[in-house]
Amino acid sequence: MVKWIRAIISYIIAISMLFPFLWMVSTSFKEPGKVFSFPIQLIPDPVKFDGYIYVWKASLIGVSFGTLYLNSIKIAAIVLVGTYFSCSIAAYAYAKINFWGRNVLFLLKISSMMIPFQVIMLPTFMVYRHMGFIDTHISLWIHAFLGTAFGTFLLKQFFSAIPDELCEAARIDGAGHARIYWSIAMPMIRPAIATLLTMTIISTWNDYESPLLFIRSPELYTIPIGLKVMADDVFRINYPGIMAGVVSSVIPILLLLVFFNKYIMKGFTFTGVKG
Repeated sequence: MVKWIRAIISYIIAISMLFPFLWMVSTSFKEPGKVFSFPIQLIPDPVKFDGYIYVWKASLIGVSFGTLYLNSIKIAAIVLVGTYFSCSIAAYAYAKINFWGRNVLFLLKISSMMIPFQVIMLPTFMVYRHMGFIDTHISLWIHAFLGTAFGTFLLKQFFSAIPDELCEAARIDGAGHARIYWSIAMPMIRPAIATLLTMTIISTWNDYESPLLFIRSPELYTIPIGLKVMADDVFRINYPGIMAGVVSSVIPILLLLVFFNKYIMKGFTFTGVKG
């Protein structure tokens, strides 16, 4: 009996959490006049695609939604490459290269995760302005090539789980650290790589604060800031169109979660392995 009660409560909570998402999808197929109708219609009647036509074909904020989409794809791809190499190289060094001050440097690196972005946004803005990065996409991806603290920590845990004897055997055969890193260690931590890259894409794709702070030109906007500007236009706000834009932006993230869910769960499980 207790199990049934727990199951029912779990289903109720799950449905309540899914309701905003279902309403968003439903609204994207509604007529503007039926968005706030009561009782709420989760199944649109009639089904309309005007919202998708509006968001994809119209020039909404001086640029098309396709431009926002391409900007987000471009930034996510560059951040992906930067995170892949910077975090994996740093993590391998912390896990497998015994250099002076390694543990202290790693501790300082991990400690930076406790500093919220809001604390460093003003100094970051001043540095980027001095370097000429403001109102350029460089300001949105340059940090990825410096190695994020979480990504380095995640991969370091996986590298530490690789037996040192395996690396020693490769070193006896004449392999250096670069060869061991690329040919031996990296293939063995593919679940961690998939986890890190998936989480990186999600966080970059949904990033709102950074474009809001660093980007000024509409043609450089990403999807989150573009949709926010659309929603702020109270004189011609189109709720089905905005919801259609949100649904369109969520599809790539949902596909990633579907295909890489098992890697993400495995990655979090193995972060508890001691180095």
